[in-house]
Amino acid sequence: MSPFLCIYGHICLDQILSLPNLPEPNTSINITEIKKYYGGTGANQAAVAAALGVPTALCAYVGNDFPADFREFLAAKGVDLHDVETMAEYETPTVLIVSDQQQNQIAYVYQGPMGDMDKFPVKTARAQEAEFVHLGTGSPQYYLKVLQALDGKRTALDPAQEIHHVWNAEKFQEALPYTDIFFCNENELKTALKYTNKKSAEELLDTVKIIVNTQGAAGSVIYTEEETMTIPATATKVIDPTGAGDAFRGGFYAGLYRKKSMAEAAACGNAAASFILQANGAVSNIPSWEAVEKKSAEILSLMKK
Repeated sequence: MSPFLCIYGHICLDQILSLPNLPEPNTSINITEIKKYYGGTGANQAAVAAALGVPTALCAYVGNDFPADFREFLAAKGVDLHDVETMAEYETPTVLIVSDQQQNQIAYVYQGPMGDMDKFPVKTARAQEAEFVHLGTGSPQYYLKVLQALDGKRTALDPAQEIHHVWNAEKFQEALPYTDIFFCNENELKTALKYTNKKSAEELLDTVKIIVNTQGAAGSVIYTEEETMTIPATATKVIDPTGAGDAFRGGFYAGLYRKKSMAEAAACGNAAASFILQANGAVSNIPSWEAVEKKSAEILSLMKK
């Protein structure tokens, strides 16, 4: 089966440290809990989308220490791993995430082979077959080659936190016109506006057709040339914020796969994220499609009040 969605992004080994609060520089603080999980934006998004019924392929590079049970986990969720390549001279990307009780986070990242993506031949086998291609974290130079090779295909750009320190104005301005959707949170949108010398999301629509802006507990906002739609989030007990944004994307594509409107797809994204927030780890509490659809209906009903 050809994938509906092809995701480019990291597969990572995550360690999550919980603290009462983030310490000041040159001080120390006791860690209250250490958890180890499988993660990475690409793996998280692909696992959620595939688990929600979306035929999903993943393109990423891992090291020779990539755990067999991690690969088996992704395959069991239904993720097509044809374009996941093991690079023998590297170790798998690793992320140390420090999280406090106020849901603030700092991430320390070892890129592994993903940091050298631009040196490798560009993989587009599954992307060429997909209806939608989602470019997440990774090398801007590599992704520019992908975008040029896939010119005309429906694509999304989602550099996440890497927009601040991996991307720059020149590369971002070069990539954005190739894409249909730009995904971002509030801080990432600010950087995108700075890179493009724009004052608002509405102005940025001169370059990209759709902006999907996630806003945490406030929900999400969809910007198009025709309208701006605010989709609320539901009140959810937050155990761990890790992976909520990735779950949103998986839920969003699950909605698009089922021919839902942009607002309905965003509601599916908010719904999927609400389940991930209720457990430790980015993929520890992936809901069923039925649960997402039910929760998204509740979210959409709030918009009508």
